[in-house]
Amino acid sequence: MHVRTRRSARICVLLMVAAAGCGGSGGERSSAGQPKGSPPTSTTAATATTNSASLVAQSTLLPWQLPAPVYRTMGSVLDGKLYVLGGLDAAGTTVAQVDMVDPAAETATGAGVLSQPTHGATALAVGGHILVFGGAATSVYSQVQGFDPATDTTQIVGQLPGPRADVAGAIVGNDVFLLGGFDGSGPLQSVLASPNGISFHPAGQLALAVRYPAVAVYGGAIYLFGGLLSGAEYTGSFTTAIQRFDPASGTSEIVANLPAPLAHAMATELDGQILIIGGSTSSAPSAAIYRFDPATDALSVVGSLPEPVTDGVAVTLGQSAYVLGGISSGPLASVIAVTLAPRSR
Repeated sequence: MHVRTRRSARICVLLMVAAAGCGGSGGERSSAGQPKGSPPTSTTAATATTNSASLVAQSTLLPWQLPAPVYRTMGSVLDGKLYVLGGLDAAGTTVAQVDMVDPAAETATGAGVLSQPTHGATALAVGGHILVFGGAATSVYSQVQGFDPATDTTQIVGQLPGPRADVAGAIVGNDVFLLGGFDGSGPLQSVLASPNGISFHPAGQLALAVRYPAVAVYGGAIYLFGGLLSGAEYTGSFTTAIQRFDPASGTSEIVANLPAPLAHAMATELDGQILIIGGSTSSAPSAAIYRFDPATDALSVVGSLPEPVTDGVAVTLGQSAYVLGGISSGPLASVIAVTLAPRSR
């Protein structure tokens, strides 16, 4: 039996996942010169729904960039700085690079390296460190890597119960949750939980087994938006489902649907609003920015990115959300700022 969770008027924690393909080496390239597994190069926005929101999302392509293009990467915020960890570079090779982004100084600089090159993990700030859970390179990982911004060093700090990549991660209260993903054979339906980000135990099941969903937390519930059900990363079967997972009961239900199948999207909380940004439709990357209202389970389009972006990372710092890297017609080093403003009457 699916349990509907009590809705709160305040968003507690919002974290996103940057997903990755994990079937083998990331270094192969197509005959067209794009990294193997890249999305279709025609770029169109997802179909818009009627927008009843009183806010509009304004996005700006900033004049400064990441040190190099990266996609299928991981990101987190700690002590007023943004961190971009691992991913795939412009050649489609899995990298270990960690970059620190300081929006106030308008700089993005190298901050260290991971213990092992990784893409398709999820990264969360826990106890003054950034923990990177699972991921993949030539195989799917079960390691938990801990990056210490104070020393710019990384070490292996734990192990998941099994290999897991393309996974959604979130923090509710003091607990870390890992939802869905890929074990090297197929999508996962299971949910893991940990009080410290190092030792995990089973915590329930999703309604749908998915890879590459966007993830957000509201009122103690975890929401997953879209995802890949089966097939290849950008050309497989995507879902429209919006799933809500209740950590207290370990149950999940589908509460709404996106207007079109979507995967590889990014989600973040900004000014008390849940935003779902970009991602891949069945035909092309999307530029759409959606607002999701957990009080009504309603979805509306509130804006668009300067260009379609999929497989990047979105994090919020202060009054702005930042979309970092990703892929469009090719891998990106761009930094896009997203703010909310009242809609003009």
